[in-house]
Amino acid sequence: MAKKILIVDDLGSLRYVLSYDLKRAGFETFDAANAEEGLRLAGSESPDLIIMDMMMPGIDGIQATKLLKKDEKTKDIPVIMLTARSSKHDVVDAIKSGIAHYIVKPYKFDELMAKINQLIGGP
Repeated sequence: MAKKILIVDDLGSLRYVLSYDLKRAGFETFDAANAEEGLRLAGSESPDLIIMDMMMPGIDGIQATKLLKKDEKTKDIPVIMLTARSSKHDVVDAIKSGIAHYIVKPYKFDELMAKINQLIGGP
C-alpha cells in the first residue's frame, strides 16, 4: 500500500504539480487549499507525511503545525515546510513549531524526495 502525503498550500497550481510528481514517484496524495482543511484531513486520513506552506490565509503553516503537534492523533506525522519565506527568523519559528524539515521555494523535486525518503522511506 502506497504511503500517503497530504499537501497543504493555497496555490492550486503548486498542489497540482507536486501531487502529480509524488504520484509518479509512487505515493498516494491528497491536498488542502488552506490550513483548516489540512487539519481536518490530517485527522481523518492519517497521512504518513504533510507538506505545508507557511503563508496561507487564515491559519498559517506554523500555527497549523503547532496544532498538529498538540493533537494526539497527528503529533507524530512529520511536516515538511515548503515556503517562499527564507529569513532566519522564519526558519527558527518553523523549527520551534515542530517541523521535520524546511525547504524554500522554488524547490528542487530531487531535494524534496530525498527528505521524504529520509523521513518516511519510499512509497
